Amino acid sequence: MDQLSLPKKLSYGVGHVLNDLTASMWFSYLLIYLHRVVNFSNSLSGYMMLLGQVSDAISTAFVGFESDRTESGFCNYGRRKTWHLVGVISVLMSFPFMFNLCIGCENAPEWARFYYYAPFVFIFQFGWAATQISHLSLIPQLSHCENERVSLNAIRYAFTVASNLFTYGAAFLLLKLNNDASSDDTNLSRDDAPKFMYLSIIVCVVGLIFQIIFHVGTNEENLLSEEEIREKSTSFSNRAKLDWAGYLKSYRFYLVAALYMCTRLIVNMTQVYYPMFLTDTLQLDKSSIALIPFICFLSGFLATFPLRRLNKHFGDYIVCLFGLVIILFSSGLFWYDDIIYGKKVTSIVTSILLGSGSTIILCTSLTLTTDLIGSNTGSGAFVFGAMSFTDKLSNGLAVAVLQQFSPCQQESISCDCRHYYHTIMSALPSVCALLAFISLVLLYINRPRSTESNSLLVNQGETENQNYGTIES
Repeated sequence: MDQLSLPKKLSYGVGHVLNDLTASMWFSYLLIYLHRVVNFSNSLSGYMMLLGQVSDAISTAFVGFESDRTESGFCNYGRRKTWHLVGVISVLMSFPFMFNLCIGCENAPEWARFYYYAPFVFIFQFGWAATQISHLSLIPQLSHCENERVSLNAIRYAFTVASNLFTYGAAFLLLKLNNDASSDDTNLSRDDAPKFMYLSIIVCVVGLIFQIIFHVGTNEENLLSEEEIREKSTSFSNRAKLDWAGYLKSYRFYLVAALYMCTRLIVNMTQVYYPMFLTDTLQLDKSSIALIPFICFLSGFLATFPLRRLNKHFGDYIVCLFGLVIILFSSGLFWYDDIIYGKKVTSIVTSILLGSGSTIILCTSLTLTTDLIGSNTGSGAFVFGAMSFTDKLSNGLAVAVLQQFSPCQQESISCDCRHYYHTIMSALPSVCALLAFISLVLLYINRPRSTESNSLLVNQGETENQNYGTIES
């Protein structure tokens, strides 16, 4: 069980590709699409993303709780794979409508078009959450070996980065090469609506192919049966398992949640505001919103290869600290973009640093989360659901607040607008990196000290530990 074959690892790794492809469009292009193409106001665009993130957060908590309670899934298909399949169907049914102009109501009032998109956003986010939580919850069931879990997380994130590369590559081709003589190469407008529609259809078709590979290549039923046999033949069967109530009384649970939330804020918020920074602040042509993020995620993809070796030699805490230092350095380059190298060169350098640092901190935070679960695989979906709940809610609130203060208008780009996105891309990652550093230090101080004590002390007390059991890392 602990030594997984490469085909099994790869079949697991592609199980999140549809989510990755659609999330790339959601975070990178939804805000600028609603504002520049659909012609929503700044605040209404922010509210739409807030609606999606809140829906995702609520769905994440619901799926995480219900997935752990599900016995064997639909027709003994497996509880994780059943929820995964429900999520895939929901995403495919809703996502193409989100990046298409309101059918029959293109010129309707803003509020009417908002209500048109809202149900599709809700269905998409529910499906996305169901796929994400069920996929993450399989990691602790696939292996108890820490290095194997790191490997699975690295493979999973490698496909995440590859999915983003594909999305940005397709977007670049559509935005750069699919222009007529009358189109504007600089500013996005309603004329670009068909390009986003084609892009959404492309990512759904490609994502569907990889989801079929995942469901054919990953046999959850056999994995669970073997796991049950193993637990009955070891001392694990004699120990109480930690449930959701036990996690809520754990100090380390909240520290891991804070670290995960900060890392996701860094990754997602830079992804959301990078297109506006490139087009409004640096005033590059619209194809740059695909090219520069492509370079960013390409560097992230390359950073996944040495990650397992670094983790083996230095450990999760040191590697995560190294990633946070890279994020802080890239934030400094964002601030001095016009002084040091110039617009284009600085954009390339900062995108490389941002992509590498984001990959490192995200993979290590996921590994720390799986270590928190340990042998408590029955509560895995709750833990990942809780982590993702803080992630989605914080991202939605951050976008809604930032959009309220945005000075940018649809018809013009002012000096204040350029400075606003410039400040977001430099200050926001720095603040989140510092908060993540504090959480990481506290986690390191409270880490398990030995093999015998390599467990999670619930409520930091011996009595609570006896009541709720231990977690094997």
